[in-house]
Amino acid sequence: MRILRRSGLLAVPAAALGVLIVLLLLRGQGKSPPRQQPETPAEAVKNSIGMRLVLIPEGEFLMGSQEPAEQLVRAFAGTDRKADFFRDEYPSHRVRITRPFYLGKFEVTVGQFRSFVEEAGYKTESEKDGTGGWGYNPKTRKCEGRKPHFGWRNPGFPQTDEHPVVNVTWNDAVAFCEWLSRKEGETYRLPTEAEWEYSCRAGTTTRYHNGDDPDALSEVARVANPKGLKILPHVQEMEIVEPGPDSFTVPVGRYKPNAWGLHDMHGNAWEWVSDWHGDDYYAKSPTDDPRGPADEDRVRVRRGGGWNSFPLYARASFRNWNAPWSRCVNLGFRVVREVKSSAPDQGAGNNKGG
Repeated sequence: MRILRRSGLLAVPAAALGVLIVLLLLRGQGKSPPRQQPETPAEAVKNSIGMRLVLIPEGEFLMGSQEPAEQLVRAFAGTDRKADFFRDEYPSHRVRITRPFYLGKFEVTVGQFRSFVEEAGYKTESEKDGTGGWGYNPKTRKCEGRKPHFGWRNPGFPQTDEHPVVNVTWNDAVAFCEWLSRKEGETYRLPTEAEWEYSCRAGTTTRYHNGDDPDALSEVARVANPKGLKILPHVQEMEIVEPGPDSFTVPVGRYKPNAWGLHDMHGNAWEWVSDWHGDDYYAKSPTDDPRGPADEDRVRVRRGGGWNSFPLYARASFRNWNAPWSRCVNLGFRVVREVKSSAPDQGAGNNKGG
């Protein structure tokens, strides 16, 4: 497991004060502060495969962690992480999303992915290379891989068509978007990292869209419970002793949505986004519609945490990544559908644990 981190952390005593300082700096530079609560988006629309999408308005926000890394170290002491582990969440910076877009109300489901596979005759990378994916082994009570018998059809635990699809690579997710674009005559793609965080926050500046309290995260997310653990094990070392129907992924939409009507932005399944990862990208990110570095680390970003992630990793600002061909038992995606512009020539670009 490769860890990429950098220095340059914010040094402020509290999260609220950190936000205030950033806003004051922006004013001092003659810039308007980000609008943290844009107008409420429209109701969801439904496409030809039954996928519901929510219109996300254009707007501005502060991207990245809103609290000092040292504060995260104290708040999540059981993870035994140092401040440098959080380095790529800084500096918090102003981002402007200049065009509205539709985002999946839910993560892409097993049933929707099956429609793609059957109609397009598609074989996932785990099927094509024969190495399979990851899955739960009841004998060891742990997740393991790669194994040829594991894949999106079989993650080692039961899933219905309403569960989020997992064990799909970044390339599989892109192929799904390309198929859906051809099928509907619309442009579907993975969200950018900025679009994802903007949508997850839905106007908030806290760790999660329902606040800062890790104990309250269970109201909006399927994540692992760290209570009683002094040291949080890596997901590959977690034991699931008495598995039940809610021990793994759950059907999409079971938990409360955020203010914009999006479900499972925290937990259930990690979500691929379009960006390559850059450890210091935030220090040089453009303000308008950032799309990530060219291919700096040769790994793609994933966001949001999964069913076996602890609350530390499910924060809105946390960044994780995998090689594009990686497939994991907790990794899926959701899609963007671009809003057609009425004006011509306006165009739209291994992991750390958790």
